Amino acid sequence: MQLSPKRFSGAPNHILLKIDPGLDVDVVVENIRNELNTDSLKIRSFSDAIEQDVKYQTTVRPTGLIFGFGVAIGIVVGIVIVYQILSTDVADHLREYATFKAMGYGRTYFRSIILEETIILAVVGFVPALVMALLIYYVMAGATGLPIAMSVQRATMVFLGTVGSCVLSGMIALRKLANADPADLF
Repeated sequence: MQLSPKRFSGAPNHILLKIDPGLDVDVVVENIRNELNTDSLKIRSFSDAIEQDVKYQTTVRPTGLIFGFGVAIGIVVGIVIVYQILSTDVADHLREYATFKAMGYGRTYFRSIILEETIILAVVGFVPALVMALLIYYVMAGATGLPIAMSVQRATMVFLGTVGSCVLSGMIALRKLANADPADLF
């Protein structure tokens, strides 16, 4: 059966079906698969099609791979930069930390100081980056006509990743403080 005789066989086809409310989409898809019984058609639900397309775009297409590598490199560079900032701060205040250590303050106190600094760095870095990202999204959406938007879920995930990488950097910088001996510094 040929629905569109002027189309050639290599052209992609999408047929969207609207099903009655209350019907299970997966059951309808399975019934269509069984009825047509062909390997030349991909019969799937709309949500499955979106999921497969996103997976293809992010893992197979060069743009997705380059973006993924860019994200990974960005995270590594961010960790290194935050480590350098915290490591310099620890080195600049090593005498004060050693004095606190000599007075009996424990590792938990120093961890809390470094953790506080990492949270401050994460927030101070995230807020302007979010504003810039929203501006870039707005400009790109206007220039391309694509529906580009920053969701609250995506922004939250990026914020948690930022805090996590900053905390990791802080814990690495804290090693320098753990080796500080008050007697050697004075």
